[in-house]
Amino acid sequence: MKDPYEILGVERRATDAEIKKAYRRLARKHHPDVNPGDASAQRKFQEIAAAYELLKDPKRRQRYDATGDTGDVPPGGMPPGAGSPYGGPGGGAGGFRWSGDFSDLFSELFSRSGGVGFDAGPLAEEDDDAAASLTVPFRDAVLGGTVTFRARIPRRCRRCGGTGRAGNAVCPVCHGGRTVVENEKLTVRIPAGVATGSKIRVPGQGRSAEGDLYLSLTVEPHPYFSREGDDISAEVPVTVAEAYLGAEIDVPTIKGPVRAKIPPATASGQRFRLKGYGVESARTGTPGDHYYRVEIVMPSRATADGRAAAEAFARLYERNPRASLPKGL
Repeated sequence: MKDPYEILGVERRATDAEIKKAYRRLARKHHPDVNPGDASAQRKFQEIAAAYELLKDPKRRQRYDATGDTGDVPPGGMPPGAGSPYGGPGGGAGGFRWSGDFSDLFSELFSRSGGVGFDAGPLAEEDDDAAASLTVPFRDAVLGGTVTFRARIPRRCRRCGGTGRAGNAVCPVCHGGRTVVENEKLTVRIPAGVATGSKIRVPGQGRSAEGDLYLSLTVEPHPYFSREGDDISAEVPVTVAEAYLGAEIDVPTIKGPVRAKIPPATASGQRFRLKGYGVESARTGTPGDHYYRVEIVMPSRATADGRAAAEAFARLYERNPRASLPKGL
């Protein structure tokens, strides 16, 4: 590990509170969830978390200050029971188990969000960031795009510097509240592949000029396409003739219509896959698949010709399709 003090940007005589403040600020900035697909951010995030794990432990910090020993993971991999870089079980390059400080970091940050607006409650002195939730259209979530919205952000009062006091008197601007709510029009870029729960960092738009704005996304449902992870599913209606004889049909996908074959004797509800026509993963860049389920649609009215065709069609069944059903309980 590099010098943990240098990683967190604090001096060697920094207090525990100063170390925690630096860690929280850097961890939120470089968290993989707010930097999807950015391998360098993930490495930086792991480095920050490892530095904090060392410096927050009084014994490890004292040993490092005296000997320079960081207690790195020995060659060969992580020790048994070590956590993944995302806080859960499994592999990764972290080599340590995340503490409660880390696991609570984002849940605490986003507990203040609710709609495109912010909790204007007391401003913690060490917290220059702000959080909110934002609903984005399905198309922008899967293909990427930009969203413009208005937000009411409680900013640290510039007149009193967030102290609530102007000399010996109450600040005449924030009236002692330490913050001033500002109504701003913001435009943010939505990366392709984000899903509900994804987070986006907007630099410099937090409670002060040094803070950032973190948006927790909710994706609007689509009237036709359904999303399951990076896969898309939908239903495609076909005629009786197409299902029985087989056909080539146009299947709608998020990337446009795709010509696909329906094999002869296709049953209603049968599912097919178009590989690579799903959502491109925000992390890996690998696309998911598109699954379409065939739904056989009957003619809207009965005619003499239709009745004759149906009677001829009925003679093709070799057995009663309900023969295997139970008679009752």
